[in-house]
Amino acid sequence: MSDQPPAAVPPKHSTDESPHPFPSSDAAKQGKSTVPRRYIYTQADMENFRLSSARKELLSFVTAMGRGLTNNGTPSSSASSTASATPPHNYDPERPLQYLTPALASLHGSLSCMADTWMDGNHPDGIPPDLKAKARFGNPAFRTWHARLVRRSYGIVKCCLDCHRLNCEGTSAQDELSVLAECSKKGYRAASSEAPHELSTGSSNSNEEETIEELRAYLHDAFGHPIRIDYGTGHESSFVVFLLALCKIGCFAWRSRQNDELNNAVEHDASYSGGDSKSKSAPTPSPPTISRASLSLFHAYLNVTRGLQRDYMLEPAGSHGVWGLDDYHCIPFFVGACQMVAREQWQQHQLKEQRQSAMRSVDQTKLEKDESDGDATPMNPYLPDKALPDPKTPSMPLSNYNDNLEHWDPSIIHNRNILEMHRNTYLYLSCIHFIQQIKPNVPFFESSPMLNDISSLGNWNKVSSGLLRLYEGEVLDKLPVVQHFVFGKIFSANWSPSRKGPLEAPQWTFINGPMGDECIAPWAYGNNGSNESPQGGENIHGRTNSNVSSLGPMPPTRAPWAK
Repeated sequence: MSDQPPAAVPPKHSTDESPHPFPSSDAAKQGKSTVPRRYIYTQADMENFRLSSARKELLSFVTAMGRGLTNNGTPSSSASSTASATPPHNYDPERPLQYLTPALASLHGSLSCMADTWMDGNHPDGIPPDLKAKARFGNPAFRTWHARLVRRSYGIVKCCLDCHRLNCEGTSAQDELSVLAECSKKGYRAASSEAPHELSTGSSNSNEEETIEELRAYLHDAFGHPIRIDYGTGHESSFVVFLLALCKIGCFAWRSRQNDELNNAVEHDASYSGGDSKSKSAPTPSPPTISRASLSLFHAYLNVTRGLQRDYMLEPAGSHGVWGLDDYHCIPFFVGACQMVAREQWQQHQLKEQRQSAMRSVDQTKLEKDESDGDATPMNPYLPDKALPDPKTPSMPLSNYNDNLEHWDPSIIHNRNILEMHRNTYLYLSCIHFIQQIKPNVPFFESSPMLNDISSLGNWNKVSSGLLRLYEGEVLDKLPVVQHFVFGKIFSANWSPSRKGPLEAPQWTFINGPMGDECIAPWAYGNNGSNESPQGGENIHGRTNSNVSSLGPMPPTRAPWAK
């Protein structure tokens, strides 16, 4: 076993036939330090990031998270022979572990513990918000919450890797579900205690420790900033980087029992400790595998982040205010839109199957009639029609086979009954429902004009494509967002930073920075777009008119891709 620092899995040169949507960078050439650090300080670093394999990996992984659902949207006839077949794109809240692996089930359990107990003021382990704090955004109790995350993240990540090491292939479906349930319980316990969890077997080697430290850094950044007490699309992207790193070390696939027997259970093979190109490489998951697992994990992740946003009033980091897509998120809308595309594909396939079934029924009826002609009343041209036997007709006309296949276009978000009934299954509807929950007294077209405008698009394909371009342009191509990214060995930077600076990025964002008022809605000021507050000579931040530049004309609310 090598003592060299862990490296990412050697790249697999993809071909048109390869289902793997992103390459793996060879991190073994990046030096010995594995502590993730900043690489983006200036615009020159930003240009290097735009051309880097890290950005390509991240964007490809996000694309696979959504498009994998649509690629899997038309199942085989054997899988959809009955109307009761479960659509593969559906998330079943009663069976959240069904598409996960042991490592991901452990992570799911940890996220469930964080959502259930860490913010519950009635739970002994809960950290309730400070009711004495007088701040519009950012409850100081979040710093205590984040400090707990830092303390317990070692056990959370260690439990994921230990469960990954124990998983195997070839077991029955029932055995797999039992393994997943047990790993989920272990992950839950790992997040509920700062002590080492019981799954650890002996001391960890240096390769595993370095991998754990890198994964911890991505996890710490995934839930907001403890100093600024904010949360935004950069933190959301850090969680995706965390999932990407787990994917690259093999945690998105069941490992074969035969390969496990070749390696000591305590030693960490190339699946997540690096190694040379001749070592056993991590299994390559397909986009549907990535998307279905990510769908389940994002539901659990959003249960945590929404609690943080609601209870601790986290400030939206880098938000464009009402002119943006959402105060905090972007990726769930894209994945949710792809889920709706997959639903349409599934419904069309089901409709086709039922029409074919109806035609087969008609053909069978006709065949039975032909076979019984010998016993039927002879055709007599002199008898009236009512004297002839009635022909057999199908029991259900073809026009009725579409009754249970309801079409949902993007405007379905305005149907509150649909939102309430299906928010636990469809991620896009869940996001819309949460917005309406936290802004109950504001009309949707005022609180979310871009989402309202998107609802007028003709189909979900346009929505998903536009949201992916929005994520690329407004998140991955924006220096104020990606300057907070840290890079290690698994998610590596292939350029030298412009300078060596501290780990932390600047402590201000678009909202609380020097020009933070640019994110304020025009009606937060005086009439005619002036800077004068309706209440007096100061704006809502307490600044005088002379300190705030003119807003100019009101920007349009139409989404960039809505033509």
